[in-house]
Amino acid sequence: MVVMKNNSGQIVGWQETYFSDKEALTVSTIGSVISIQTRDRTTGKVDSKTFLGKLLPSDFSSSKK
Repeated sequence: MVVMKNNSGQIVGWQETYFSDKEALTVSTIGSVISIQTRDRTTGKVDSKTFLGKLLPSDFSSSKK
């Protein structure tokens, strides 16, 4: 997992990639924009979807990690 922080140290987004034998799934979020991308590892076909809203609101609370 890659965590993105602003200059104040607050978490503003993250990206994580999951792999299986047939697919790779990447979930990334910055602010209130969520992007989910799936890639078929045998054919290379990519499907991407973008959503507005927070995936896990607790991840974007005033955390200063």
